[in-house]
Amino acid sequence: MQSDRQPTSRKNTRRVRYDRLLAVLLILILLIVLLVKCCSSCSSNKKKKQGEATTPTTAATEPTTEGQDYSNVVYLSPSNQADNEFTVGDTNEAAECRLIAQKTAAILEQSGLTVIIAGETDSLENKTAMGDNGLAAYVAIHTNAGTGVGTDCFYNSASEASKALAQAVYDPVAALTPTSDRGLMDGSQNGSDSYQYEIGANKSPCCLIEVEFHDGPNVAQWILDNEDNIATAIATGICNYLQVTPAGGTVSGTSAVDGDAAAAETTTVSQNAIQDQLSAGN
Repeated sequence: MQSDRQPTSRKNTRRVRYDRLLAVLLILILLIVLLVKCCSSCSSNKKKKQGEATTPTTAATEPTTEGQDYSNVVYLSPSNQADNEFTVGDTNEAAECRLIAQKTAAILEQSGLTVIIAGETDSLENKTAMGDNGLAAYVAIHTNAGTGVGTDCFYNSASEASKALAQAVYDPVAALTPTSDRGLMDGSQNGSDSYQYEIGANKSPCCLIEVEFHDGPNVAQWILDNEDNIATAIATGICNYLQVTPAGGTVSGTSAVDGDAAAAETTTVSQNAIQDQLSAGN
């Protein structure tokens, strides 16, 4: 009896084990199928989101295409020296020069020119690299500091165009300013006291104008009171260099930029007052 039962018992045991194994395999197969589908779906969604996120950024930060024509572009580079404080007005060189650059750009654009203003955080290297693009003009706008008064303008002695631009910009600004000015200076000789990186390393017609001194109270106040006039003078000089009629009429590069006779008289009175104060020891 026992020998008859043993084979039957073994058969039943094997059948049960095969059934369980088959069930486990089926479950594993289903799990694998589900995992593959989930992974495929997640990967697809991830790619889609990445594409949506990066497309606008790529478009916004895409560098300028090679071969773009900058020959009609005026590049204005206002000083970024926010640590150079004015002695009056609770302001600084960077803020005032950017404001003057913006006013200058508005006049140039009204005169039909294309203008780019350097960014507030652009390094000198990044700014000057724009000169590699063959700009119509590169004009850096600064105010001066130290023991002195007057306006000066730096140029690249290796470029006749640079000197012509500097002269064109300097003349109307110098005619406007209230003190004796300092003339043109070669800013291209590395190692010299007058060296200016934006000039010496620049490949476009370029100049750097220092509009009066911001650390003398009288001339610093004059700068603040004459932002519009300074911008008009700089824009007029650039237009004269490019032989473009400035918005508002034609003004010679060697004459003062006066809105009308009354404005000219007011400027003269202001200049005389400052000269008197300077003579008194200010």
